[in-house]
Amino acid sequence: MKQNQFVHMNSERWQHFENNCADFEHSLPVDFAKNYRQICNDLSIARTRHYSPSLIDKLNNFVRLGQSRLYQGEGLRLRTLLNLFRQTFIQSLHDNRFYLLAALISFWGLALISYVWVILEPNAVYLFLDLESVKNIATMYDPAGSVQSESRGVDSDVLMFGVYIYNNIGIAFQMFGGGALFCVGAIIPLLFNSFYFGAVAAHIVNLGYQAPFFSFVITHGSFELTAIIIAGAAGCKIGYSLLNPGQYSRGYAIKQAGKSVLPLIVGAFIMLVIAAVIEAFWSGLDIPPFFKYVTGAICWFYVLSVLYKGMRYGHN
Repeated sequence: MKQNQFVHMNSERWQHFENNCADFEHSLPVDFAKNYRQICNDLSIARTRHYSPSLIDKLNNFVRLGQSRLYQGEGLRLRTLLNLFRQTFIQSLHDNRFYLLAALISFWGLALISYVWVILEPNAVYLFLDLESVKNIATMYDPAGSVQSESRGVDSDVLMFGVYIYNNIGIAFQMFGGGALFCVGAIIPLLFNSFYFGAVAAHIVNLGYQAPFFSFVITHGSFELTAIIIAGAAGCKIGYSLLNPGQYSRGYAIKQAGKSVLPLIVGAFIMLVIAAVIEAFWSGLDIPPFFKYVTGAICWFYVLSVLYKGMRYGHN
């Protein structure tokens, strides 16, 4: 579709949207969020089809206006975070798809390398973990051990929820904030976690403890691992803007990069909270592994569908 046809087809809707943004005396119309998503989609289409910079700037302004109207006066309440996750997270995945794709390939590719390495050479696990960590992992997932046989109380579940939240979000935001160190602070934790996950999984398979391990991690891992990868991609975007600011100053470039990846950080935060809830109250339940595998498959399907939708945003 030519640009003139695109503008003619949507100009009336754009004008209506702009009027709603400018009307501060009345509350937002019921369909404002839907119209805002359409504007975001229009912007993505304009970028993909390489329409004129003036049109892209105009649509960018509409998106900024819409976002300011949606979130004015709400602060960082849960409703605000959920709205941001639903409405702009997908677009941000698409806008940063190359960083996300690089992070996905790096994480799972290196995890596969370390997995195969430890499967073929079991002693190689000590290149990735110290002796104490290897012993703790064996104790934790031994089907006949005390950890697998004893049941946790509600108090313990709540305590572990706090531990998981602290650890997971700490890792994710370390990767995001580390991007300010010219990508190094984001890349190193991403690579470490990928090697660590692959080596641990292979070591457990070598021990024959794969049933309790994979039934435990399959459900919450879909949200947790993907969120860590998304945070790493966001950190790399920040770092690259410092390495290659283009025609802008580094300060302005990092500011623009921060705006671009903010929905990714919000999305990763929500995913990590979901992962912590699942890990604390579901993953450790003493139920047949079949139910955990089914639930895990559903969660992985959902997470992968979100990633696919983000990659294909504007092409559907």
